[in-house]
Amino acid sequence: MKRVNSLSFSDWRGLHHRVPALNSTSPYRYGRVYGVMVLAFGLFALAASAGGELKAWIEIDWLDVAGEGLVVIAALSWLHFLLQWRPPGPVTQCLLAGFGCLGFGFYLDVLDEFIRLGGAGWGASLESVVTPLAVLLITYAIVALSQEQRVLSRQQRRREAGVRDHRDIDPVTDLYSGAYCRRALTSALSESKTVSLWLIDLDNFSAVNRLYGFACGDEVLNRVAATLVAATPDGALVCRYGGDRFVVIAGCTQRPGLQGALGRLLSEAIQMALYHQAGDSFDIAVRLAVVESRKGENAEELLARANAEILAIKQHDNDC
Repeated sequence: MKRVNSLSFSDWRGLHHRVPALNSTSPYRYGRVYGVMVLAFGLFALAASAGGELKAWIEIDWLDVAGEGLVVIAALSWLHFLLQWRPPGPVTQCLLAGFGCLGFGFYLDVLDEFIRLGGAGWGASLESVVTPLAVLLITYAIVALSQEQRVLSRQQRRREAGVRDHRDIDPVTDLYSGAYCRRALTSALSESKTVSLWLIDLDNFSAVNRLYGFACGDEVLNRVAATLVAATPDGALVCRYGGDRFVVIAGCTQRPGLQGALGRLLSEAIQMALYHQAGDSFDIAVRLAVVESRKGENAEELLARANAEILAIKQHDNDC
């Protein structure tokens, strides 16, 4: 049984809304975060200068300044790239706080080379607290990140069938492309395995792009891709074969009623996507051909058989 709230740190709904900069999709969404950090660094430098004791020029160890300064730059670089890569959410916020505190703690070490923070009283105490706090926050976030990554890895294994080669990914659905599908199918057949090939065709899909726009069409394709990944058995490889066609490469899966059940599931997913994107419904026939490989058959022959079956299904539907 799946454990409830397996993404425990990432499932705090709406928590990221408390930090508007992290909830924005603008490329400048973190400008305020950087601004606050610069302001904090500047204000603390002024307060330390006023309350601490400035060191004489000869007392400054420039090698320590250079080394500690590079550490500050490194910590802030980690923060920058983290914010660019991570989506909004509580894990991102925890990492943001941790790396922000870490950078600030290293910054205090640099200031200590110029100013005796012990003279400021609170300055010395702050230097002893900030870095351990940063380590605790980052550790807490890494635990959350590991939980999140386990779930994402399971999803990725379902999507990639244990194969990882990101050089041939379809940019719309994040599935592997038709060219990769043919290579994977050839490899599976060469291992003398019985392969089940599912070919899914969305009939009249071009009308969606024409009536509602390509953004809506892309959303429909994404919803179909996600539904296929969720509905296929473990170890199956789901690909966008091209245009409005998808292919699933699986083991032998002779299941009565598979075509009808998967067709209904995909049809409902398409209608929900159209409802959310366009507030409308549109009739898109979902046709599914399931063919089993034969001994000595190559990838092109198997794909041709699946395509012929799709055409036969279309002809039968048109004649009815």
